[in-house]
Amino acid sequence: MTTHPHPDHLFGDLDQPVKGSLHHITQNRGMHHAYRVSPWLPKPDQPFRITATSSSDLAVQQVTLRYSLDEGKSWQEKRLDAGEWRWDTLTWAWLRDWQLDFPALTEGTELFYQIYAELPEGRPCFADNQAADATKATLFRLRFTSNNQPPAWSQWAVVYQVFVDRFNPGKGKKWPQTTDLTKPFGGTLRGVIEKLDYIKDLGFNTIWLSPIFASPSHHGYDISDYLRVEPRFGTEADLRELLDLAHAKGLRVLLDFVANHCSNQHERFQAALAGDKDAISWFKWKNFPEYESFYDVPEMPCFNLEPGSPARAHLLEVARYWLQCGADGYRLDFANGPAREFWVEFQQACQEVNPDCWTFGEIVAPADEQISFAGSMHGTLDFLTCQALRETFATRHWSLSQLAGYLENYWAAYPLEFSRPAFIDNHDMNRFFFTAQGSVPAQQAALRLLYLMPGAPIVYYGSERELSQWQSIHANNALGFDEARPAMDWEEQKEHTSARAMRELAAFRQQNPWLSQARWHALELEPQKLVLRVSDGKEQLQVEISSNQDNWQVTFN
Repeated sequence: MTTHPHPDHLFGDLDQPVKGSLHHITQNRGMHHAYRVSPWLPKPDQPFRITATSSSDLAVQQVTLRYSLDEGKSWQEKRLDAGEWRWDTLTWAWLRDWQLDFPALTEGTELFYQIYAELPEGRPCFADNQAADATKATLFRLRFTSNNQPPAWSQWAVVYQVFVDRFNPGKGKKWPQTTDLTKPFGGTLRGVIEKLDYIKDLGFNTIWLSPIFASPSHHGYDISDYLRVEPRFGTEADLRELLDLAHAKGLRVLLDFVANHCSNQHERFQAALAGDKDAISWFKWKNFPEYESFYDVPEMPCFNLEPGSPARAHLLEVARYWLQCGADGYRLDFANGPAREFWVEFQQACQEVNPDCWTFGEIVAPADEQISFAGSMHGTLDFLTCQALRETFATRHWSLSQLAGYLENYWAAYPLEFSRPAFIDNHDMNRFFFTAQGSVPAQQAALRLLYLMPGAPIVYYGSERELSQWQSIHANNALGFDEARPAMDWEEQKEHTSARAMRELAAFRQQNPWLSQARWHALELEPQKLVLRVSDGKEQLQVEISSNQDNWQVTFN
């Protein structure tokens, strides 16, 4: 395999042997549960199984479930049954599963629970954080409801991702500046409003907006006021107009929601630094005034989202407010930052306002960690499919045999009700067209599979115009993710091949809604040719992928 000039690092190299091995060891030493329940999405009136694993690093005598059915007011205990030992070479330890079959719970019941191992002399070790007492232990939470399915419309969603600051400044306006990628370019909500017909004409029926709340940055992922629209983008009236007009045109709008952290300019954080005790309880502290922050970026302090915290109550209020204003759901930024237990309550709050809303999380993690969020949100962004399409068509690191294996097993481990919106690039990675070194056929091939696969396709703004970037986000002198966030060139009138393809593919997907439930099966496999059958048991399609040194072709009939 040749080295690509712009390699991907989508999972932070967790998919590479060294980092992957370390992750595996961390996840298996000690006492762990990681929301392993069977089925993954237990329903009301259905018994379910809880599984935890201990390693021989601990002298475990017994494993116990500590649980509450009244939101922690009272607690009961049940013992888990021990399974057989199995050897794990990476961990260099014996592992043992412990299981408990829990009786069915009724509609609306919430199960709060912790799992602990009893060590010699009665000392406990709680899963997953290895705490020694219940007050500091990981709290797990399951809500049993038959109303937590993704909305029907999400199965037919075709999503256009708008990075607001870089999309459109508005009629009669030019970009104030486009040379400093770290500073605002001047995109506005009015600019998005003016392009609603443009977006719809490309075949999209859903828009995902990057964060539009008050923020000191151009990207908005460091929010200083969750209840105010960033003035550079416009006003709340502009946002409400955008939502109303989009709905009138048959478009839905998703907002980007950041719950893990905020801006250090947030009023509550500034009050905390000044010693306000209530404000201090909003955030996570190492040793006051030292605080925890997102990836140690000091401008992004982390919220304390423990049950009962004021920050938690505020974010739930915010989620309700923007849904009441007309938003159709949320893309949940860095969703594996807050505890999964928080998202259970967040999801409930959202559905109380709009039962038809759609929530999915950004969880850049292995498949089993993504699945563990089932029940706390409708699904997760499909980074695994993104990797498969990029590694096959852009970097050519994957063979067609690897792609065939991935497509065959696409649904293998996921609940059918679990949303997996997929994409070929986004604002946090090199654009596909750049990684594919300007190859239109490569982008065409990736888009064709993206639109045919079950997950709702998401397309990053500018892909229809084959928008590229100046240099890799990983280059020595690069400005990081901002390299993949150039301005749209609205003066260019040319109709690109990718735009025509998106329009045709969206129409085909709308005419064939069964694709969202289809399975893929390899019929013919050669080094440069792959033929697959796509079927839901009633309808079917044959897809052929072929390649040579300089070209890709994907056809279907």
